[in-house]
Amino acid sequence: MYPIIAKIGHFTVYSYGMMVAIAFLFGIFIAKYEAVRKKINPDLVYDLGFYLLIGSIIGARAYYIFFFDLKSFLENPLFMFKIWQGGLSIHGGIFAGIITGLVFSRIRKISFWVLADLISPSIILGQAIGRIGCFLNGCCGGVNGHPTQIYELILDFSGFLLLWNLRKKIKFEGGLFLLYLMMYSVIRIIVSQFRGDNLYLWGIGLTLADLTSVLMFIVAMALFLKKKYD
Repeated sequence: MYPIIAKIGHFTVYSYGMMVAIAFLFGIFIAKYEAVRKKINPDLVYDLGFYLLIGSIIGARAYYIFFFDLKSFLENPLFMFKIWQGGLSIHGGIFAGIITGLVFSRIRKISFWVLADLISPSIILGQAIGRIGCFLNGCCGGVNGHPTQIYELILDFSGFLLLWNLRKKIKFEGGLFLLYLMMYSVIRIIVSQFRGDNLYLWGIGLTLADLTSVLMFIVAMALFLKKKYD
């Protein structure tokens, strides 16, 4: 594993952080391309991307700390900012991203669903690239040597190709984003069966990731069907 890519004086380049940055840049490029195609001001992509990056990282970190390492936070609240000493949760990032998007769309007076559809391919492509960072960092691994980071990389990238192909075919607003939520829920449930860092919920035999993914899938499917047939 290669958690550190390089050291330049007192400055350290971490593989995970580098892949997050690369994922963000690729996501912005893809979203800008879509904005031009849809005749949406590309400047919105830059602004939205900036706030989503901040909001998603905060949400991902807060979710991780609350469920996985609350003790460290209570002992030292500054632990919240020490991302290199802990983890990030994708579900927390997704939920915080949705809230950020809702606030942003309201302030900018543009449909949340339009923006959500616009960035859906970027989100799952970013998740795929981010899993390379997990692999290099040695986190999110599987039991019995399963390279679950690579499994999810392949599934996420396949999801990106599917969304990219469907982006012109789904005609109602929000359809592409809700499809992304359903698809990623299934991907996460599959990958969770092989991961070695799952948090199991007492008494029900499910992992936190499984339960969250099931609930997210149900809500997304209900909204998808409602919007499609309204």
